Amino acid sequence: MRKHTKFSCFTGFLLVLICTSCYNNNEDSVLQKVKKEEKIFLIAGQSNASGVGDKETSIFVPHKEVYEYDSVKDTIVFLQDPVGQDDLHFQQAQTGSLIPALGYAYNQVTEKRVMVVQAAKGGSSLTEEAEIENWGNWSEHGELFNSSVYKTEKALSVLKKSEIDAIFWCQGENDGEAIYLNLVTKQDYKNALINLVQRYHNRFGPVPFIIIETGRFQGDTIKDEGYTKVREAQREIAAEMENVHIGYNETELFIERHWLKDVVHYNQEALNDIGEKLAYFYVSLEE
Repeated sequence: MRKHTKFSCFTGFLLVLICTSCYNNNEDSVLQKVKKEEKIFLIAGQSNASGVGDKETSIFVPHKEVYEYDSVKDTIVFLQDPVGQDDLHFQQAQTGSLIPALGYAYNQVTEKRVMVVQAAKGGSSLTEEAEIENWGNWSEHGELFNSSVYKTEKALSVLKKSEIDAIFWCQGENDGEAIYLNLVTKQDYKNALINLVQRYHNRFGPVPFIIIETGRFQGDTIKDEGYTKVREAQREIAAEMENVHIGYNETELFIERHWLKDVVHYNQEALNDIGEKLAYFYVSLEE
């Protein structure tokens, strides 16, 4: 009887140790998992980068292999729409985005974990001259580039990493309208985008800078000409600069596909398609 009592006490002690260990492991489970082997992606741009789709039809990530950095909580969290935070001049998705499709598709193909930094602001322009109502711009004089670097560096600090793997850029609508209004030219946009790429590469090294081409303006052919010039500039830069790529070039077909939810914003079907094909494109760069 005494031996049985001692054995029971010892068993209880082991259970306490195991439970304590499980609690401590769960507390840091997200960070521990993402440290094993991951890709770190920065998503930057304006509203089609942050997303104005529908979280109900956004890609659901059914496992815990895709993450984002939460700048409000200063930690890594499992990724789901609405992605992002209303913080550091950036905006949360309203309510669906391309990002879950990107992360999930890449993970499915490669079995590598994905960590995302969302740095997108609706209405933001690339050039200072195209900025509207203090919505922000990505020029050397604006706040958004520095904020995106700061947010990315905070994420890298949490992960104890020093490098990111790719930058995905989805922007150009405001500048396309500014071209139509003769506030800037196609060459102004091109020069500004070259400068932005150089600033990112100066900070993060020559990582792939992957462009989602700007779409079209529905219902106004004259305004749409400004968007066409933005796409032309994006294509020229991808052809001329090292480590700059067009990762998705189907946005000019969205009107015919009925993939716009208003005159400029992509619906969730479009966003899911963009995210998935961006993942496949990035995989092709690794081969």
